[in-house]
Amino acid sequence: MKDKVISKNTIVRDTILAILASIIGIILISLLTHNWDFLSLIKSFNFLYISFAFILMFLNWFIEAYTIKLVAKVLGYSIEMKEAMKIFLIGGFISRITPFAGGGGEPVQMIILSKEKAIPPGDSAAIISIKMFIGTFVRVSAFLFVPIWILIAKPTWGISEAVNILINTGIVITLILFSALLFMILKPDLALVITQKALNTRFLKKIVKERTRNKTIEWVEKTVNDYKLAKNKIFSLKRDTLYFVFFLSFLSWGMILLTPVVLMRGLGIMSPWPEIVITAIIFYISSAYIPTPGGSGTAEIELLALFSRLIPNPLIGTFIISWRFFTHYFLLIAGGIATFLDTLFSRKKPSKSSK
Repeated sequence: MKDKVISKNTIVRDTILAILASIIGIILISLLTHNWDFLSLIKSFNFLYISFAFILMFLNWFIEAYTIKLVAKVLGYSIEMKEAMKIFLIGGFISRITPFAGGGGEPVQMIILSKEKAIPPGDSAAIISIKMFIGTFVRVSAFLFVPIWILIAKPTWGISEAVNILINTGIVITLILFSALLFMILKPDLALVITQKALNTRFLKKIVKERTRNKTIEWVEKTVNDYKLAKNKIFSLKRDTLYFVFFLSFLSWGMILLTPVVLMRGLGIMSPWPEIVITAIIFYISSAYIPTPGGSGTAEIELLALFSRLIPNPLIGTFIISWRFFTHYFLLIAGGIATFLDTLFSRKKPSKSSK
């Protein structure tokens, strides 16, 4: 990546932290459940269900990448599927090595679109922001269908007070961030106002030169103006495509929620699928704000607390590690490889042009 949102040293450091956190989480789960008997328990998986889980995972990746391609096409930019997949994988990797499950993924995707595909910053921001908004809208919508069920059923789940607080906090924060994202999409000028006020504070005036502050404000103003044009074009010209993107996002989210059901059935666990799906929704909403790289380590413990009522020991340990593999670890590995290759290619490219 030519223009870096996250430095190389930071990526290496956060990757190491994410791997260490994941190892700690796996060790804790193993000790608390199957006492390192994971290899023998994994053999109890039905191969057909494992194959189905792989299909769901790769289809989800394909849909996420194809969504980027579709939204870009609305603005008149052609992106090859291979490039869209690379953008998705790199964004997914960055999300899994940054705290709170993904602070840096989307900005990096915007940079790749802008620098490698020569798409103006405003249009790049519009592509990723609209995709992120649709994805968030779909997830929140899925949750809003079941709040009454959760309020009625949650007291019978036997979860600890700490987990209950985490769930409620995640729900509140998700709704707040969703509202903020909606407001920013509808009122993009707010980004310029916030930038101007921030850069004109006494503290930043002392440490940032006036010329730099003015250039930053000018860049944000241009990006906001480009974004507004791109957003208006997206919402006014290609509504059929947008509706299709919404459908794909619902389909992608459905595949994610179906994965734990498939894995449980593969282990011979016949817990009611609605409870599995609802519990998975709660996990995703609450774990998105765990302050470890990609939620690694602590997410496994939360899964143990949430699903212990649905899965007997020691199968729950096998289930948790397997599910995290399909939804977290595999993308961490594949995204890391894509990021490394993209960085390597970006280094070689200037040398070729200079010859």
